Amino acid sequence: MARLISRWTHAMRTLKRLPVLLIFSSVIWVPASQGAEVDFSKYDPACGVALRQEGGRLLAQWQAADGTPCAVEFSLKPNAPLLQSLEAGGKVLATQVQPVYLVTTGARVQRPGVKYIFFDKPSTEKNGPVKHFTVTLDLKSVRVESAGKRATITFSRLAAGPFAGELVFHLYAGSAFLQVEAALGLNEKGVAYIYDAVLDGKFKTLAWKDLQDQFVRVTPTGAAQPVAVRNRTIMSENENGTLAVFPAPHAFFFPRDYSINFKFAQAGEGRFGLRQDPAGGEGHEGQYVPWFDAPEGKVQRMSMFIYLSRQRAEGTLEEIKRYTHGDKFKPLEGCVTLASHMHSQLTVHENTSHPRAPDFKKVFKGMNVQAFQLAEFHGDGHPRDPGLVRLNELKGMFELCRKYSDEHFLLLPSEEANAYFPGHTVLLFPKPVYLTLVPIKGAPFSEDLAPYGTVYHPQDSEDLARLLKQESGLGWTSHPRIKGSEGCPDSYKDTDWYKDPLWLGATWKAMPGDLSEPRLGVRSLDLLDDMNTWGQRKVILGEVDCFTIDETHEIYGHMNVNYLHLAKLPGPDNWSPILDALRRGDSFVTTGEVLIHSCRLENGKVRADVEWTLPLGQAELVTGDGKRVQRKTLPLPDTKEFGRQTFEWPLGQEKAQWFRLEVWDIAYDGAFTQPKY
Repeated sequence: MARLISRWTHAMRTLKRLPVLLIFSSVIWVPASQGAEVDFSKYDPACGVALRQEGGRLLAQWQAADGTPCAVEFSLKPNAPLLQSLEAGGKVLATQVQPVYLVTTGARVQRPGVKYIFFDKPSTEKNGPVKHFTVTLDLKSVRVESAGKRATITFSRLAAGPFAGELVFHLYAGSAFLQVEAALGLNEKGVAYIYDAVLDGKFKTLAWKDLQDQFVRVTPTGAAQPVAVRNRTIMSENENGTLAVFPAPHAFFFPRDYSINFKFAQAGEGRFGLRQDPAGGEGHEGQYVPWFDAPEGKVQRMSMFIYLSRQRAEGTLEEIKRYTHGDKFKPLEGCVTLASHMHSQLTVHENTSHPRAPDFKKVFKGMNVQAFQLAEFHGDGHPRDPGLVRLNELKGMFELCRKYSDEHFLLLPSEEANAYFPGHTVLLFPKPVYLTLVPIKGAPFSEDLAPYGTVYHPQDSEDLARLLKQESGLGWTSHPRIKGSEGCPDSYKDTDWYKDPLWLGATWKAMPGDLSEPRLGVRSLDLLDDMNTWGQRKVILGEVDCFTIDETHEIYGHMNVNYLHLAKLPGPDNWSPILDALRRGDSFVTTGEVLIHSCRLENGKVRADVEWTLPLGQAELVTGDGKRVQRKTLPLPDTKEFGRQTFEWPLGQEKAQWFRLEVWDIAYDGAFTQPKY
C-alpha cells in the first residue's frame, strides 16, 4: 500500500501516452468478478484530481495545498471495505476502512398551515415510532465526474429504511480531505431524522481534545461510546500520521435552544466518527430537539469530512481549525462584529453566588464578538410587572451591561419583549430606556420617576411604535415564520408601524435543519426577498437565539455574526452608530467562514470582494423589481481553499430596484449582504 504513489506516477505516465479517445471513453466496463462498472464520461484529469481504474480498484491521487500528496484506493468489489487505503505524503494512515451511516427516523408533528416546525421532539414517539437503520451499499455502478478543480465519485446504490440514494465522495485539488455524503431521498411525508457518520476499521489509537482543552489518547476497546470533543473533530493516529473526521461546522447541528456539547463524537474498538443525540444530551431531555426535516421528494446530503495528515493529532487539529479561524470570527478593518439574541439570564443571576456574565463575556470576547445584543427577561425576571420590580430589573440590566463592557467588548441591553406587537419581537434602543410592557389603567404615556428618569407606559402597539420612534429605537421580528412568530411578520405587513423605518425587518438563523438545501436558513432568506417586495426596504439580522453559555459549550456550530461597517466600536453610554448601521443595511451576515469585504454595482455588474476558508460551492445573485424576485445560481467549482477573489457578475434583471448577494461554501457555510437599492 505504501507504494501506491509510486505506482501512480508510473500509471499517470502511461495514461498520458494513451490515445485521447481511450482516456475519455464514455464507460469502462469491468468483468463482474473484478468489481462494479465505472463511468468516466464526465471526468477531465485537468481538474487536478487524478483518477484511474486498475481492475477492481479505483485509485485517486491529488495534492494538498502545501504540496503533500494524498491518495485513496477505493474497492470496486461489493463485499470489500470501500476504502482500501488512505495515504498522506506516501505514508499509509489506514487500510480496510468502511464509511458507515446510521440513520434514525421519527415522525414530524403536523400542524395545519404551518410550514416550519421547531416545537417538536420526535424521540418521544408521540408523533410516531422511532426507527433505526444502518445504511447499506449495494454496489452496482460507479461514476466519476469533475468540475473546475474538484472531482466527484458516486457509488450506487445506497438504502436506509425509507431513504434511497447514493454514496458520494468529493475530492478537491489543494485540500487534504475527502467530503463524504450519503445523498438520500425519500417519498414519505412527515419524516424527521438524525444520522451518525463513522469509519469502521482497525485503528491503533484514537485522539481528541476534551472540553478542558486537554488531549486524550486511547487504545480503542469495546463498543463505540459518545465522547465530548473540542472543535467537532475526532482522530485516529498511527506512526505515519493522523486520519481525522469532522462534520460540516454549522450544517451538522440542527437548531436547538441549548448549545451544550452533547457528545457528538463517538469512539470504540473498530469504529470512530460523528453522532447525534436523539434526546438532546444529558440534562436537557425535556427540551425541544426537533431533528432534521426530510421533505418528501428531496435529497438529504448527510456529510462528514475525512482529513489526511502526516502530523500527529495536535498538529492535525490545528490544521482543521484553520477552516473556522479557530472557531473565531476574523477581525476585519472597518468592521464591528455584532451577535444578537441570547437568553443567558445575566441580569437575574448577577447578584447570586454564580453570576453568568463573566463566562458570557469570556466566551464571546474570545470569539472576537465585539458587541452582543442581549435578549433578557425571556422566561426569567418580571417583564409583565407594572411597577418597581420591573424598573429595578431594567436598571440592573443597564448597570450590568456597563460593568462588563470595555473598549473591545460592548454588551447591548435589550429584550425579546413579546408585548403588543404580534409574535416575538426584539427591541433595541441607542441608550438605556425605561418602559413597562403591560397596560396600566390611567398611566400617562411617559412620566419622570426618580431614580430612573423618564419612564414610558405604552398601552398598545401604536404606543410602543411611538416610543420606538421617539427614542430612535428599532424593533424587529425574531425567528420569523417559526416558533413563537408563526405567521409573522406576514400578518402585520400592512400596519403603519411595520412600514415605518422603525421596524428593521426580521432575523436569520439556520432553522429548521434541512440538508436538501445547499444554503442555510432559506426560511429567512425567502422572507428577506418577500419583505423587500412588499414595498419597504427591510433587512435581516443574524441571530443566535440560544439559552445560557459557558466554556464547555459547542456554541460555534450554532453561531452566526453580523459584520457592521463601522470605523470603531461605540462606547457604553450611546451605541447609536450600531443602530444607524443596521438601518442603512450597511452589513453582512456570516457563519464565519465566508467574508464579503465589499459588494457594489458597477456598470451593470455586481462586483464582490469575497474571502473564504473551505472551497466555495456557489453564489446566489438575487434581484427584485418590486413585483417579482429573480435568483441566479452561480457555481464556483474553480475555487480552492483559503482564497480571496473579486468576482463580477451581470446584474441580470433589467428593471431591478435592488440586489443582494449570497456566497456559500461546500459545507453550506456562507455569508450574505443586505438588499442594496
